[in-house]
Amino acid sequence: AFSRCAMGRFGGFLTGMAITVEYVCAPAAISTFIANYFLQLRIIPEDFPFLLLVGIIFIVFIGIHVFGVGEALKLMLVITVVGAIALAAFAFGAAPHFDAATTALPFGVSGLLAALPFGIWFFLGVEGVALAAEEAKDPRRDIPKAIIGSMAVLIGTGLIVLVLAAGVTGSEFMGTSSAPLVDALNIANLPGLALFVNVAGLFGLVASFFSLIYAGSREIFALSRAGYLPTFLSLTGSRKTPWVALLVQGVIGFALVVVVQDGDVLLNMAVLG
Repeated sequence: AFSRCAMGRFGGFLTGMAITVEYVCAPAAISTFIANYFLQLRIIPEDFPFLLLVGIIFIVFIGIHVFGVGEALKLMLVITVVGAIALAAFAFGAAPHFDAATTALPFGVSGLLAALPFGIWFFLGVEGVALAAEEAKDPRRDIPKAIIGSMAVLIGTGLIVLVLAAGVTGSEFMGTSSAPLVDALNIANLPGLALFVNVAGLFGLVASFFSLIYAGSREIFALSRAGYLPTFLSLTGSRKTPWVALLVQGVIGFALVVVVQDGDVLLNMAVLG
């Protein structure tokens, strides 16, 4: 709607479809990361079929969203708080071991540009806050506060992770790490805290998955209601949730995992959107 006001109907269509690509690909990518976390932490047997686990993740979380937005958002808040506690624990443990000399950029400006897709991931999905306008009590007051507040939180936590992780282990090491917070705490000789952050990191992934499913379904619903997508995609159930949009998003997301089977590639697809 914002883009349509600024760039006309076609501009609104292009923006809406690009964001839909993001909101379909990103949960697909995150579902693979969640599944890998379950397997690596031995929450379930290592020989459990990977695609079956991804399918269960989609069914459970989309099912919660279909059941009711209030239930989904309350659970999302609890999960997000646990993830925020993990970030605070990381900052508390890493800060005494920070060394500014290790934060130098090993590849200069070209390295900054190459890392840009990963930098975008810090803020991916923040625009989804606007999609809560349908369910906000006072959107004129609540939505601007929510957008500004969420951006402030992301800037703060993003800088903490970026600076402290590099300050403990070095920028170049962080470039090869698949679990930077955990690796930084292990190098700082804090294995207990590293284990806690590792387990709590699963909550962060689940929070991302939850919020992107929510935003994606509302994006598809809004595009349908605006006439850009088929009208059946804006159908709602007895609990006032856009169940058709949720199911379509889930089916396409799972199909992408089956076809691509690489979370990193799906992540790049989402960032491109």
